[in-house]
Amino acid sequence: MDDIFEAVALAFQRGGPFMYAIGTVGVLVLAICLDRFIKLFFVYSIDSAPFMRQILKLVYSNNIDRAVKVCQIKEKAALPQVIQAGLMKVNKPIEDVQGALDEASLKVVPKLQYGLSFVATFANVSTLLGLLGTITGLIKSFGSLAFADPSQKQQLLAKGISEAMNCTAFGLIIAVSAILMHSFLSNRASKIIDDIDRYSVTILNAVSEQYRTIRNRVSTVQDSSTVSRDKVIVE
Repeated sequence: MDDIFEAVALAFQRGGPFMYAIGTVGVLVLAICLDRFIKLFFVYSIDSAPFMRQILKLVYSNNIDRAVKVCQIKEKAALPQVIQAGLMKVNKPIEDVQGALDEASLKVVPKLQYGLSFVATFANVSTLLGLLGTITGLIKSFGSLAFADPSQKQQLLAKGISEAMNCTAFGLIIAVSAILMHSFLSNRASKIIDDIDRYSVTILNAVSEQYRTIRNRVSTVQDSSTVSRDKVIVE
């Protein structure tokens, strides 16, 4: 393990000044990806299927207050935030419920995607910095040959090419790592967003069904009362 770190440190030193810029980009990528990993897998994430089964069971039993409390237990997770917003509008027209779900989704989705675009950008920047370091290394290498002692030309050429190749390799390592992490984290964010879209429709349908059921019951009771009243008047 020590040999690996020594080899990396030696390559970093041989890569020239652009290695520090690429290293800075690598640190930024690592920091962003670590933050996104924690948020997407532990803060915003939830086992959606069992959660929604519990919520739907409470909605169909007309226990909305309990369903809201279940959402509040996981208030930092993305899906419960959206579902809770819709449940808070249950006693209002169905259009208000849909509006609340849409508004909550618009607030939550940017939080899930935050920072991921920077990772993709830094991947491109790392590649370009590696290429720039390669070009400057080659320019320095061939430029020094014009005035160098013949006995030192081979050494100077090797040093310049080594700087160019190390810079290219380091830039590509950071870029490839950033692309892989961006793809991994983006897929996780997309899964959470898909759950929000799917279960928003599910909860909207459930609330709509309950709303129609309650309204039909009220209408039936009112009709029965009217019929009974008419019978009394006729008699």
